[in-house]
Order: sequence, then C-alpha cells, then structure tokens
Amino acid sequence: MNQMKRKIFQTLTLALATTCAVHFGLPTSTYAQTTVQAQAEGLKANVKVVNLKTNKTATVKLTYNGQTVDASRATWSTNNSAVATVSKGVVTAKGTGTTFLNVKYSGQTLSIKVTVTAPDVLNANVTKITLKKGKEQTATLKYNGKNIDSKKATWTTSNSSVANVSKGVITAKANGTAVIRATYAGLTVAIDVTVDGTASGKLEATESELYLDKGEKKTIKLRYDDESLSGSKATWSTSKSSVATVDDGEVTAKGKGTAIITAKYKGYEVEIEVNVDGSSSGKLEAKDDEISLKKGEKETIKLTYDGKNLSASSATWSTSKSSVATVSKGVITAKGKGTAVITAKYKGYEVEIEVTVKDSNQLEVDSTSISIKKGKKETIDLYYDDKFLTASKATWSTSNSSVATVSKGVVTGKKKGTATITAKYKDESVKIKVTVK
Repeated sequence: MNQMKRKIFQTLTLALATTCAVHFGLPTSTYAQTTVQAQAEGLKANVKVVNLKTNKTATVKLTYNGQTVDASRATWSTNNSAVATVSKGVVTAKGTGTTFLNVKYSGQTLSIKVTVTAPDVLNANVTKITLKKGKEQTATLKYNGKNIDSKKATWTTSNSSVANVSKGVITAKANGTAVIRATYAGLTVAIDVTVDGTASGKLEATESELYLDKGEKKTIKLRYDDESLSGSKATWSTSKSSVATVDDGEVTAKGKGTAIITAKYKGYEVEIEVNVDGSSSGKLEAKDDEISLKKGEKETIKLTYDGKNLSASSATWSTSKSSVATVSKGVITAKGKGTAVITAKYKGYEVEIEVTVKDSNQLEVDSTSISIKKGKKETIDLYYDDKFLTASKATWSTSNSSVATVSKGVVTGKKKGTATITAKYKDESVKIKVTVK
C-alpha cells in the first residue's frame, strides 16, 4: 500500500516538474527524460506586397510564433517617405513610386514592398453650365484621361423639374438650379446647372421685308434666344403661294404681288413681308458661252439680266473643275490643260460658260515621226503658240549624226537607222523620230 502511494506521488511530482519547466523555460532534462518544446514560427505579416493608390491607406498585421502582435510594440519605417509612410502598421500612400516597409520585433525584421500608383480620376468636360429653358447640352466624360462612353456611366439629377439628364444629354426644363452627377467605376463627378427661364421665346428673322424679282430666291435665316436656328426646325407658311412660296426658309418669288411668310417655332412666330416685281423676265445671259485660254491667262465674263448689264459681283460663281479653271466675281483664271464649266447664278437663274485651257507657249510640229531615204532631205515646220515659227529661231540637235543631221529644221538622211531630232525654243522642246532607209 505504501509502495503504491510512493509511485503515485513520484508520477505527480514528475508531471508537475515538467509543466513548470515548460512554463518557465527551464531545461526539461533536469526534471524528466521526455522533452516538450513549442515550435517557433518567428515574425510574419499578413501581406507580402502592399499596392495602394495615392492618399489611400492599408493596415499591415503581424504575428510572432503564431500569436498576434500589438503593432504599437513593433518598430516601423519606410525607405522613402515621399512614396509611403507608416505608423503602427498603418501605411499611407504619399506619391507614386516604390519603396519598402521595414518592421522590427523581438530581434527579427521583415521587409514588405510597397507600390503606389496614381489615383483613378473621373472628369467631365464641364463643371458648371448655364442653359436657357428648352436648350440641351451634352456632357462628356474621361476616366484616367481617356474618353469613355457616356452611356456606361450612371447619371442623376438633384432636381428633375429644373434639369434632367439622359446618357450625358442635359436638358433645361425650368428656371432654377440643379446638380447633375455622373458615376463610373466607383467615382462621381458633379456638374452645376443653372437654367435661365426668363430669356426663352425670342424668335427673330434676319429680314422683316424682302423685295424680289419674279423667279428670284432668297433664304431667310432665323435666330432663337439669340442663337442661330436651322430653317428646317421651324414650320413655314405663305399667305399667297401665287406670289411667293417657302421651303425650310428659302423663299421663291412666283408672281407679282405681296405675300406674308410666317415661321413658327416652339409656339413663337415671326413674319416676313415679301414683295415681288413681276415685270422681270429672269433672262440671265453671258457675253460668251465658250472661251479658250492658255494656262495662266485670265478672262472676265460679262453678264446681262433682262437685257441690262449685271455686275459680276452680284452673281454667284462656281467651276466644275478648279484644276482647269477657277472663277472669282466673273474673272476666270486658266490653271491647267483641259475643259471646265463655269456657272453664274442670279435670282434663281443661271448661265454656263465652257472654258477650254491649253498648255501655254506650246512648241509643236506637224509630225513627231518622219521617214526619209539616205541622202534625201526633209524640212520640219515648227509652231509656237499656234503660230508658225521660223526654224532658224530654234536650236536643233540630233541624237545620232551618223544616221541623220539637222540644220535650221532641214533633216538630212546619212545612213540607214534611226535618230531623234530635237528642237528647242524658249524653254519648250519637241522631239521628232527620224527613220533613214
């Protein structure tokens, strides 16, 4: 019985000694032959790399031998504080670049790479606009400097009774202010909108009265709220179509009398009085309907309307081919060889002039190829500017004097073969192929 008690006591003593050794870090071999020792893991961080945008933060957490470490008990630093700083494990991105985060604890050190990039940016092409009631303006967006499809953003308005928005198109509804917001990739940009509802409804025409000849046309231009308005957007009417008709603002005089042309837009209207003189025949004529020019030459076209001289500047001029001939206020300039049609328009009538342009100062011969017998002669006639040119005025040469020679336009066959005779005059030249039989 006593022996059993002693064994139990020894066992309990051994167990207690082992526990104390482990707890207080004492050598276990002193108390028992069995060794019990914790597995050391060392200092570790929850991340190996930190990636941040400028001005953003991230928290680095530590463990030591598997146990959480109070960040305030470690020593923290960075290699480049211009890129990132750190305080008690909280990393703050300062500027773009790369640095290393260093942390020390219990004699161990960790280095963690930190990369900082520029923040994402969303911009609108406008931040503040003023619109008149009924007007629209399109806002466009850029994400990190690149254009994005406005349809991909989410658009909202703070006051839909003042201004609403759809896919970037802002529409002014009523007097007041509103804030339009666009959201994309987690970022939002705001546009302040002010609507001026007091200025709308001013419809004006460039003319209040027109005096036209029969057949003449005139386009009326409109302005709405002091801005140009396309004629096609208005509704047009005439009080008397036998006197004048109108199509998208273009008035055509039909017959003698007076008519009222009316333009309507968004409930507003403007009237233009049209007076037509029916005595004119509308006969527009040019003195010449065909002219021939040389390159570089000019010619003035004279016009008559109803038998009376008409100033060329009163007509509208155009050319079918500017590389051949151009025209300005009736003055035609020959530009290059070819044919062009010059058109003059006046009061709805027009006349055409055909212009033929020839090369200037052209040197020509009757034939560019001749055939002669050995010992025979052939005279070459030259023409300059369409006029006969004395052969002695030109400079002559041969490519092969053993086959053919030339003197003042007279070619002499020397022996069987071919040669090229060249005549030059005032920077112009012409070649003649000579075959000697």
